[in-house]
Amino acid sequence: MNEALAELVSVLEIHGFRAVPRPSESVPDAQVLLRRQTLLTNRAVVVVVPASTPGEFGSYLKEVRRRAAWRCKFVPLLWGLGLQLVVVSPGITAGAIDPARHVARVDNQWAIIQSIFLVDPDAGNFRSARTWGQFITGMYQDAIDEVLRGHFRAIGAEATA
Repeated sequence: MNEALAELVSVLEIHGFRAVPRPSESVPDAQVLLRRQTLLTNRAVVVVVPASTPGEFGSYLKEVRRRAAWRCKFVPLLWGLGLQLVVVSPGITAGAIDPARHVARVDNQWAIIQSIFLVDPDAGNFRSARTWGQFITGMYQDAIDEVLRGHFRAIGAEATA
């Protein structure tokens, strides 16, 4: 997984993402936190590696999203955050977690999860889902997907909310 993480960081740096120092200090289980901020957009990619798949997955994601947003210096209602989330946990793709249920349905001008990638390093596969807004964020999501496909097998149909 370390090789995939290093490749992911390198690829996203080409797109203008920069590492946020010490991500685990404020975001639970974070291995990588990258952000790309311009005058018009505020995007982040966070890779979390919980010790085991969180029992209350929705609450876990809400906490990761909230903490990543503050760490990436978003401004509510003025400069929201579009978050691309990678969750790495053994068994996460075999369970009942549907990634499409955890991407944003609407833009609330706060911090939203625009895409989610569930990676099971033991099974060697991943599942993903994306929300709307592919015109601006799709290239970043495609880059994450491409890196993961180089190391893991994609399973299930990618969903779009």
